[in-house]
Amino acid sequence: MDTNKDLDSPQARLKQLRQSYQERLPRRLDRLEYLISTIPVDREYAEDGAAVRSGLNMTYQEAHKLAGSAGSVGLHSVSDAAKRLLDLIDGWFSTSPRDPEEKRRDMLNLVQKMRTMDFDQEPELDQRFFPGSRKIHIIEDNELVANEMLLWLEAAGFDAQVFLSATIYGDTFEVLPTPDLILMDVVFGNERTAGPRVIEYLKRTVGRLPPVAFLSVRDDMEARLTALRSGASRYLEKPVTQTDLIDLAHEFTDRKDSPPFRVLMVDDDETTLQVNQVLLEQAGLAVYPVSDPMTALDAARAFEPDIILLDVIMPEVSGTELAAVMRQDRRLDPVPILFLTTDTHPDQKIIGAALGGDDYIIKPFDPDYLLTTLLSRARRSRRLRELIKQNEGL
Repeated sequence: MDTNKDLDSPQARLKQLRQSYQERLPRRLDRLEYLISTIPVDREYAEDGAAVRSGLNMTYQEAHKLAGSAGSVGLHSVSDAAKRLLDLIDGWFSTSPRDPEEKRRDMLNLVQKMRTMDFDQEPELDQRFFPGSRKIHIIEDNELVANEMLLWLEAAGFDAQVFLSATIYGDTFEVLPTPDLILMDVVFGNERTAGPRVIEYLKRTVGRLPPVAFLSVRDDMEARLTALRSGASRYLEKPVTQTDLIDLAHEFTDRKDSPPFRVLMVDDDETTLQVNQVLLEQAGLAVYPVSDPMTALDAARAFEPDIILLDVIMPEVSGTELAAVMRQDRRLDPVPILFLTTDTHPDQKIIGAALGGDDYIIKPFDPDYLLTTLLSRARRSRRLRELIKQNEGL
């Protein structure tokens, strides 16, 4: 057994980060408790006072970091408590006549509960998927159509396998070699959504799945929406052409032979940054982590990312401000920007979109959702920039 290799494995790195975080957590809670205790609620209290707003703002930033970082290492109970603390701060200036001392006491009590919370079970890193094997599963009950797609894929050098029953495929998936791509029909027999139903079942029982492309004669909104909600990466209307099928297969299976998608990730919380880096690198992405947002613009210009992940609440410059600055650079303007935040307020999302953001991902996030979102946007980003370079070369 290679002990050094085991210690350097993604699972071992995550375990070390979690252990280190748990050791530092009491100090983080001390800091949070101190900030809450300094919010002035004495006889001179005034809700519009600068000291009150400053104290609440600093407390909010600390709780925001805690919610994201605790969730990233799997301490979801602490993360959820930190989110409740954010809600208390957001509601501070509500029309409720409650005594400000009582509001502060509720916040302090919540921090005390965090100190006694049982830690969640250590999460396991899913290591089943290694893109680049060119293995494709075809699930299609029309044997003629299925064999035609099989011949096309095999002639193009792919390792394809046909399954004529969605139900049998769902029952046997865990014992099969994991594919790089699943081609799933939507309708089987009289069941109009059998394909999406099986994919949803597999996601609940297995966890992360490879990309899924649904095939259907239906092109209506209901069918497409059902496929999307069950985790579709693509939706192809039948009859599928050979060109479209081969292009799709290359897009999702040739990542091993092409340069990895580059992700610039900016977050002032080191733990969150390191955990997310491990998760994304495990999925085959090239990650450039930046903990100082003031250096992010230079990093983006040097790294030339396919996609940018920005934390929203950071010192010196917010994620939305940083996005606006990056959008002023012609080379970075086509690059998708995703915000990572614990804040779900509609106003914040509107501001982020206005300043150049493309989407929001709420922390702590589901790794499968983050990875699927990143890959789909990174592919479009790379294709767009390649087209721009080609046009500039004309």
